[in-house]
Amino acid sequence: MTASVLPETSVELLGLTKDFGINRVLNHVNLKFQAGTIHALLGANGSGKSTLIKILAGYHVPTSGAIRLHGEDLALPATPRVVHDAGVRFVHQDLGLVSSMSVADNLALALGYERKAQTISWRKQREAARRDLAAVGLEDVDPDTTVKDLGPVQQTLVAMARAIRGLEPGRGVLVLDEPTARLPNAQVDELLDRCRALRDQGVALIYVSHRLDEVFAMADKVTVLRDGNIVFDDVIGATNEDHLTAIITGRTGDAEAGLPAARAARKYSPGPAKVRLRGVCGTLVKDIDLDLHRGEVLAVTGLIGSGRSELGRLIFGTQKITAGTVEHNGQLLQKITPESSIGRGIGYVPQDRRQAAVPGFNLADNLCLAGLERHMRKGFLSRASQRRATRQAIQDLDVRPADPDRTLKELSGGNQQKVILGKWLQLDLDVLILDEPTYGVDVGARTSILASVLERVAASGLSVLLLDSDIDLVAEYADRVLVMRRGQIVKELSGDDITVDGIAAASYAVQPQTPDLVTAGAEKLEEK
Repeated sequence: MTASVLPETSVELLGLTKDFGINRVLNHVNLKFQAGTIHALLGANGSGKSTLIKILAGYHVPTSGAIRLHGEDLALPATPRVVHDAGVRFVHQDLGLVSSMSVADNLALALGYERKAQTISWRKQREAARRDLAAVGLEDVDPDTTVKDLGPVQQTLVAMARAIRGLEPGRGVLVLDEPTARLPNAQVDELLDRCRALRDQGVALIYVSHRLDEVFAMADKVTVLRDGNIVFDDVIGATNEDHLTAIITGRTGDAEAGLPAARAARKYSPGPAKVRLRGVCGTLVKDIDLDLHRGEVLAVTGLIGSGRSELGRLIFGTQKITAGTVEHNGQLLQKITPESSIGRGIGYVPQDRRQAAVPGFNLADNLCLAGLERHMRKGFLSRASQRRATRQAIQDLDVRPADPDRTLKELSGGNQQKVILGKWLQLDLDVLILDEPTYGVDVGARTSILASVLERVAASGLSVLLLDSDIDLVAEYADRVLVMRRGQIVKELSGDDITVDGIAAASYAVQPQTPDLVTAGAEKLEEK
């Protein structure tokens, strides 16, 4: 790419600003995405990149600013249909495919069925599907194949095929939001090759990712958002791994001194191992060895797709272990189910609140769900016992409003999370698994939730497995930190080594590239 032949600007953002109430999440963003380039859009959680993408998709309306597509102003507010018809397409991490339906049907649900008079022409439908699949290198996939029978990378490519139909050469825009997060390592290169092929056809690719190895292997440009502002925007050759990590996190390496207050106050000393994993494997998780000790807050962190959430599901039993062993208090577990885990004193707060509670139930019913047998009297549920326990939990966790009869869905996100946590803290727990326990809650609720957990740790020696991507929170509360990347533990930090900079460096570190990726990266730098 030479300076004398500049590619056409496919998308231009002009002074784009977005406020939610008093909170500004995008601040006068000026940015260009050019045809025939792969433009990486990076930033930590809360940086504003998701809001930017949702504005571009027509889901959010900007507070101020303008958007130009192929040199023409986009009338705002724009609907998703208008944006789609203008040639801007999206493949989200949740692919939006119906796993029980065929590939052809999945394509037709979004693109329409081929018709003959008033009926569907299945012959033409299959032919159209084959053309769509060939456009992303899936010539060998039968359109009648059920989506659930495809591999993860094939499913992602089907979503890409659905997105790019009808794009004009040199005028299409494809936004890929964490496209490799759900892919096994061995299949990532195949998807990256498809992205390069689309770039060479003149498509502008906006590539949202946390994985710096992929960014350095394929991106032409990179933009970093932090707190709603652009803090870096340049060609990929103008930066390196350490520089880009520092920009993303906003850390200089010398800003931290001493132990965080929450960790210093606890004076943790290791007890015996409560949970022991050896060679544990799942869908993404591979060969995990882990010891969780009595009275320990062990954090497992990592970027999207690292496998940290899957690890919690494997230990609790909501997902089946495919290899390896799990011990609890020295006992080898032969069968792991949620019921057996609860019976052993293992609690689990999943990332998705909808999986942890019933929104239409009142607080009393939700708080007592995990331990109904504690409130049984002569074979019947004692409402009096239930309400006493509920009032105590509401007081201990400062749930507002403090009304046992209020339905959970009427509460704020932070208070809902307190109720979900309270359900487990009522039990005589030995181990508590917390997956993003403070996601989407305000600072006050976050402090209250974590204080409640630490009180139980101090009082009873509760062992906590904290699965969280918030590295500030991890650095503040964890006694020991394991950093995961693509299903494996790549770093262990303890004591004075637990710093935000140290966690960030291990999370974002570029993995050794395969020979093909190294060659591709070298060729791209030569072109620059």
